[in-house]
Amino acid sequence: MLKTILKLLGLAGFAGTAAAAPGDAPPYANLFTRAFEPDFTIEVEEDAGGEGPVRNRYTFHTQSAGDLIVSTGRIAAADPFVNLTETLPFVTPVPNGRFPVTLSVAKIGNEHYRVALARVLFSNEPAVRWQMALKNGQDPATLKPDEIFGYPVDAGTGSFFDPAAAVEAKALTDRNPNAWEGWQTRGEANGASIENFGSFLLNEPFGNANVVMFHSGWGDGYYPSYFGYDASGKVTALVTDFGTHDWSRSKF
Repeated sequence: MLKTILKLLGLAGFAGTAAAAPGDAPPYANLFTRAFEPDFTIEVEEDAGGEGPVRNRYTFHTQSAGDLIVSTGRIAAADPFVNLTETLPFVTPVPNGRFPVTLSVAKIGNEHYRVALARVLFSNEPAVRWQMALKNGQDPATLKPDEIFGYPVDAGTGSFFDPAAAVEAKALTDRNPNAWEGWQTRGEANGASIENFGSFLLNEPFGNANVVMFHSGWGDGYYPSYFGYDASGKVTALVTDFGTHDWSRSKF
């Protein structure tokens, strides 16, 4: 019921990791850079099921998802199978052009992988500050310290896209309401063909725009995104955190 309300309103905060102040990035925000570096590894204190906490080690690698085309100076993120044509873009302006989308993939166990974070990189300048990505009507002052703004996932999939792609997608799905079945088939086949990945991944064209779709962490949930800013105050990246681990209890 809560996810349904969040999806309908698009404004309510959902419980998440506490930040320094509402709308600020969490204390572990350096993760949004570190997770995309080679040989990134974390140690997490986790419950061993009655035997007390243990420290587990997880390794990460990156997976390219291709380029995202931005033509309107705005970017959006959503579950593409649920809210692609209805989601508002973030209010923060971004540059126009083609920008690489990269996934940080966690190895869970011997041969199991999960997308932990997804990133659009707008420049190679390092991010010195991160801020929660907001849509029109979302006021961080209304959030409690343990709340976030994000997007709901009900089909186990996240995405990045320019609003122009949403317009094209709506025209397509109005003509063919089952168009999403093709996305699912292509994305599952593509993901399965990638070594050390094995989950959904699709870079789907919509007219002169595109939508980059990928599996969302452990599946359904409510996930925040954060803009990174360089030393001059320019946007350098957008990262969605799928919360695959308790980052606040992780060492990296």
